[in-house]
Amino acid sequence: MIDERIVKIIIKEDKKFKKNNRYRTPKYSPGDHYKHLCDNNYYHALIVFRHFIKVVSDFYFSEKQEAKNIDLFMFTSSISSPMGPGSDSEPVSAMLGKLKTFLTDSSQFGFEPLLLNGFNKVYCYLPSIRGEDCDSRHLNQFFHCEMEMRGKINDLFPVIEGYVKALAEAVLLMDNIIERISENSDKTRQHLKEILQAKILPKITFDEAVGLLAKKGKKSLVNFTDHGNDISCEGEIELTKILKVKTPVWITDFDRDRVPFYQKPNPNNHEKTINADLLFPPIIKGAFGGEIIGAGQRQDSVNEIYESLKRQKNLSAEPYEWYIDLRSHPNYKTTSGFGFGVERFIAWALGKENIRDVILYPRIKNIKTFP
Repeated sequence: MIDERIVKIIIKEDKKFKKNNRYRTPKYSPGDHYKHLCDNNYYHALIVFRHFIKVVSDFYFSEKQEAKNIDLFMFTSSISSPMGPGSDSEPVSAMLGKLKTFLTDSSQFGFEPLLLNGFNKVYCYLPSIRGEDCDSRHLNQFFHCEMEMRGKINDLFPVIEGYVKALAEAVLLMDNIIERISENSDKTRQHLKEILQAKILPKITFDEAVGLLAKKGKKSLVNFTDHGNDISCEGEIELTKILKVKTPVWITDFDRDRVPFYQKPNPNNHEKTINADLLFPPIIKGAFGGEIIGAGQRQDSVNEIYESLKRQKNLSAEPYEWYIDLRSHPNYKTTSGFGFGVERFIAWALGKENIRDVILYPRIKNIKTFP
């Protein structure tokens, strides 16, 4: 999956990390975190690790997928995760002169117009900013590798799975680094090898997942609401245990009103959408696991978009009229896309509990940090 030149560069850099004791993850202290970045071996190794995740991402999308890297905006008038019934994302507003705007929470809306201009695939590797309360899975600023392509979700699945395999191969090449900074390097290697050996990743539907949780007496891990249902983070991890998977597993066909309005309803069941989350089983007990990639096929029907906005607490269509108008453009074709949580993947691969420990500058609401 990875070019031979990149393999040699990774191996050469990895050899600089001599065999010795594991570097302990520094305890996070907002006031003097910057001091750890100056001289702590853990962060030195983490910087190299993160660097190659970015290098391999660029190689995979630009060389293997012939996708164009897009530099996008950091202010937007159209948030991509509006506060509908199923949203756990809170937009961060900012005044740009006299104009109220928002910090970008996703790059998807910037991608779709560009695909009309003769491109089949576009991608980015940029920060996303959201305002919900932080925990071990959420930061107010995190890095997002996102891609949008012409085509349907079944065209997207092999692209995503190829990306995950490319990253798995890269991490395995960083043998000395994972020995230094992972919580269990043997388990990391085992899980990565399972990914590389898998021909395709398993899939179950959302309803099947809910049924499995209920059957195992874990119904409390499902959020049952008047606007449909969703599965908690704890439920996602429990599912990977129930399924006894060592590779990531897809959950497909979520309830329509618990996902963003732009996900295409399933033509066979308009209460479901054509979307999927990729859940990763934790490397070790208590470590990070659950959803790391979210994917979906976009709405191609103007009427369905208006209907979905109305169903989701009567969300205003005004900020999205431009987006709806794209469907009438002569070059419009159905698109699908995904978002990959960079820190989530790194935390998973290294067996960490908290994504705060795998980003260099954690940004956490109401906590002052330097710089």
